[in-house]
Amino acid sequence: MIICTVACLAFVSTQSVKIKIIAPKAWNDRKALLLTREKGFAAVVHSIKLGFDTTHLNMDSDLLPDLYQFQVSQKKGALTFFFDPGTQIRLDTSNLAKSTVTHSKSNEEWREYQSLVQSPSDHRLNAYIVAEARAKKHNQPDSVRYWVNEQAKEREKLWEATAGFIAENPKSYVSLYLLKVNWFALKDKGLFEKLDRTLAHHRNYRFLSEKNKGLAKSTSSGARK
Repeated sequence: MIICTVACLAFVSTQSVKIKIIAPKAWNDRKALLLTREKGFAAVVHSIKLGFDTTHLNMDSDLLPDLYQFQVSQKKGALTFFFDPGTQIRLDTSNLAKSTVTHSKSNEEWREYQSLVQSPSDHRLNAYIVAEARAKKHNQPDSVRYWVNEQAKEREKLWEATAGFIAENPKSYVSLYLLKVNWFALKDKGLFEKLDRTLAHHRNYRFLSEKNKGLAKSTSSGARK
């Protein structure tokens, strides 16, 4: 019982995390939200009041670094960024999505992935979708099938490029996140074993560890048959 209690307390331990948000004085006392945004996972929400030089948040010790979203009440846009303890955000008053994030190594890696992998793939995929719609409009079934096939190949290319990023950055929390959200496509590539053990404290690592154990059992069971 004592061992179990200690383990549970360790699992829910919290830490004080600093985040600096630079906003116009006119926004002082305005409410902001910092939250996780992932399909299939419950949102973890933190309420922040603007106007302080630095905000201290009590957060579960296994939650950072990770992808978060920042919103301000009655203001346009939402900022998606990788949150490290000590992160600083300079808010863009016209569109929060364009705000500047600094003092976060993980966010630099996230921007690198977005600019080199995700954004170019999105651009190509959107072009194929537009071409498919055009072919449908002109009743060109062969062309429609071609562009649908191109979309499927582009998704495969994105997964391959994502796998490459993870393999090249085994110590990155961005790699940990990317493997989690793309597990269905990347689970057979042996990427979990390549992740550095320094990531093991994170909830995403534990999630992937359980997924990987399940995959190993399924593979072992299939081999026996």
